[in-house]
Amino acid sequence: MNRNDGRSRGQALVEFAVVIPIVLLLMLALFDAGRAVIFYTELTNASRVGARVAMVNQSHDASCTKQTYKCAAADIATSTGITAASIPAAVFKDGDGNTVLPTADACRVYGACSATVSASYAFTPVTPFVTNVIGPINLSASTTMTIERTYANP
Repeated sequence: MNRNDGRSRGQALVEFAVVIPIVLLLMLALFDAGRAVIFYTELTNASRVGARVAMVNQSHDASCTKQTYKCAAADIATSTGITAASIPAAVFKDGDGNTVLPTADACRVYGACSATVSASYAFTPVTPFVTNVIGPINLSASTTMTIERTYANP
C-alpha cells in the first residue's frame, strides 16, 4: 500500500500556494512592460509626425484651427492623452547646430536648418507592486528632420 498519496497531494497544494503569487506578479509586470512599449511607440510616432509637419509649417499654434506640428503630434498620441498645448515648442537649428528662428535667413536655403519635435509622457504602471517600487516612468521621444521650406505663421 502507498501511504504517501495524501501527503504528496498536500505538498503540491502548498508548493502551488507559494509559487502562484510570484507567477502572477511576473505576469502583471510583463503586462505593464507591454503597455510601456505601446506608449513609447505612440510617443515616437507622435514626434515623427510632428517633425514631418514642422518640415513645411513651423507654426507653434496649439489651437488646432490649422494643421501645425503640435496638433499633428497630439492627434497621433491619442491613448496617452497628450494635448497640443503640452507638446513643447520645436527646436530649430542651423547647419552649425546653433538654435535659430525658423524665419532666419539661414533657413531659407533648402536643407540648411532642422526641426526637432519632442513628446513626453509620465507612464504609471497598473501593477501596485511595480508602481510602489518603480513609480511613474518618464517616457520621451524626439525626432529631427530637415526643414524643406520656411513657413511660420504664429
